[in-house]
Amino acid sequence: MALVDYSSSSSGESVDGEPPSKRRKATAVDDDGTKAPSTASREKSDMPALPSAFHDLYASTVRQSVSDDPNLHQGRRRLIPHVPGRWPSHVYVEWHPTNAQHAMLTQLLGEVEKKLHNEIPLHGFLTSDLGAPQPLHISLSRPLSLRTADKDAFLDRVTSSIRTSGVRPFSVSPCDLAWYLSPDSDRSFLILRVDTARDPGSSSATKEGEALPPSTNPELVALLARCNAAAARFDQPPLYQKRPGEGAGTAFHISIAWSFGTTKSEETSLRALRVFAQRRYAEMRTWQIPVPGVKVKIGNVVHHVPLSGAGKNVASIGGGTEFAA
Repeated sequence: MALVDYSSSSSGESVDGEPPSKRRKATAVDDDGTKAPSTASREKSDMPALPSAFHDLYASTVRQSVSDDPNLHQGRRRLIPHVPGRWPSHVYVEWHPTNAQHAMLTQLLGEVEKKLHNEIPLHGFLTSDLGAPQPLHISLSRPLSLRTADKDAFLDRVTSSIRTSGVRPFSVSPCDLAWYLSPDSDRSFLILRVDTARDPGSSSATKEGEALPPSTNPELVALLARCNAAAARFDQPPLYQKRPGEGAGTAFHISIAWSFGTTKSEETSLRALRVFAQRRYAEMRTWQIPVPGVKVKIGNVVHHVPLSGAGKNVASIGGGTEFAA
């Protein structure tokens, strides 16, 4: 498609006898000479959704330094120092909130900050430094450090385990707001705990204030067991499960913000968490967060491993620094 340009002039002049207010902008013309639809009409049309592989291309920020410089990352330190021949890796489920969901999450986070009365500063995961919406995730591994000789074998192992797991695409829903103290760092996280999406009218649905049942998140538990087994095979630490088969159904979550330390007042902390129980956020419990596959990030390359029946395997390129959430 080519652009037909019209000569420019000062604001007081006319073009082809037309006053400035009537001046036409550059018009898109197809190769066959026909006029293409205007931008406005194209915006009104239903655009196809971007494939997940597109997001993998821009999965991380650009690496700013190979040394541990907390000044570049709001005071955070690398969980895995940069060592030549070692590859920071992570296995997770990725979620791209819709515009409406992102707006509600932003509102929720703002109210939590008000309830904290500036006792601890929160750093959100919802947007980048430039204000662009960012994807969120559910971890299926701890931060890993793979040797160059092991990284391809690890990917093959995880891919095979997930493909043969028998787990088909499913959905989860936010069910609770909580604080999570990281076992790997001195940070605490504001998290949305998730549970397998159920019919809101079902008797098995979790009601407000109730503890999650022991059998919650069976699909995530099955995937976690396989990811932990693959990690153990390469002498990497497991996530949530110290021993194979140990219950971990209530541990899965989506981090939406982080801070150094926790509030000094337990009442202030609980008051902040009660924000999620407000009626205006009841809709969040009905959200269906799709899980069509698992992401395996090794270094700056992200691989999408689909669950059974979810499509073909795609590898995409990104880059950046790893921090646990």
